[in-house]
Amino acid sequence: MRVSTKSFQMQWLNSFTLRQQNLLDIQRQVSSGRRVATAADDPVGAAQMTLLQQGLDRLDNYAANADTARRRLSLSEGALSEAADLVNRVRELAIQAGGAAQTPETRQALANEAREIYRNLLDIANTQDGEGRYLFAGNRVHSLPFIENGATVTYTGDDGGRSQRIGDNRVVAEGNPGSEVFQAIRNGNGTFAVSAAAGNSGTAFFTAASVLNPAAWPASDFTINFTAPDAFEVRNAAGTAVLTGSYSPGDSIAFAGISISFDGTPAAGDSFQVSPSQNQDLFTTIRNFIATMEGDLSSQASRAQVQSQLNASLLDMDRALDKLGEVRASVGSRLAVIDQQVDNNQELGLQFTQTLSLLRDVDYASAISELEQQMIGLEAAQRSFARTRSFSLFQLL
Repeated sequence: MRVSTKSFQMQWLNSFTLRQQNLLDIQRQVSSGRRVATAADDPVGAAQMTLLQQGLDRLDNYAANADTARRRLSLSEGALSEAADLVNRVRELAIQAGGAAQTPETRQALANEAREIYRNLLDIANTQDGEGRYLFAGNRVHSLPFIENGATVTYTGDDGGRSQRIGDNRVVAEGNPGSEVFQAIRNGNGTFAVSAAAGNSGTAFFTAASVLNPAAWPASDFTINFTAPDAFEVRNAAGTAVLTGSYSPGDSIAFAGISISFDGTPAAGDSFQVSPSQNQDLFTTIRNFIATMEGDLSSQASRAQVQSQLNASLLDMDRALDKLGEVRASVGSRLAVIDQQVDNNQELGLQFTQTLSLLRDVDYASAISELEQQMIGLEAAQRSFARTRSFSLFQLL
């Protein structure tokens, strides 16, 4: 079969075009640094690259979320630390007030300092994060969480909490609601609270309150009545006597799995109420101490009342410190979780980046070698075509 010169030329042109296209592809890879520019270059690799890039974008979002959570938690930790220092200071004032004779002037000075601390604690409870969002407002971050109404402080936030996703399978709360931090504080020793009846006329006051057997405590009201300066009875909420006995100053009265120590001499008819612990906000605890400092000390009986109130305040402040410490520990653990997750995300991002680079980026050594080969091949093909396209049968005869 005879092949025309025209057919040869078309084959050579197709070969040139293919070689030129290959050369252009290699040149593009070398100049851009990318092996895959479009999905057509490597459909399977392009699909893998899309998934890897989505993973990297997701990790970037997690990093931003982690920064937000870390910033708010760090601010919360600082606020809680400052609040604990202030409560500790009020506790020192209470010990100072009960440890030595105080004049009306020194007692008023203690009350004034406690009142300033009260104002500072209210400011801490209303701390913002620098972006106009309140740290302890729950989900209502744009509303002032604690508002003073006369002698009380009202919480206007909610019990919820905002969270940030910092990993595929990890979500971290970026704060604690104010209701948990400043309100959900059990008074007394956390199990029960003791208070002296307002009409007590003796000099007896309670000094300590402890739990001997938690399982035996029925979480019910009891009343300790002193029937004489040296005798007492304990009645339950129904008015039934559950214990009677003799009393001397410094004795402890134990019943229903608890023990309460007293000092001083009661008068017949004096009584003390024992009630299950209830939530009492931190601001009420500080106000109670201020009221105690500004109370009546004109008689021995009133001084005994003040001592009982001081001891009750000390128990309440211990519980407040426990709560602040508990929340601070929770905040610290979440900060540690964030740091750990950020490290994990960075390691995963490095793996994604390396895999993406292997799929997408050009191997310069191989690409340059291929470029040189393509150029040599194209040049050789051009010379060969130039020599053969003018051949004819007459030149060979």
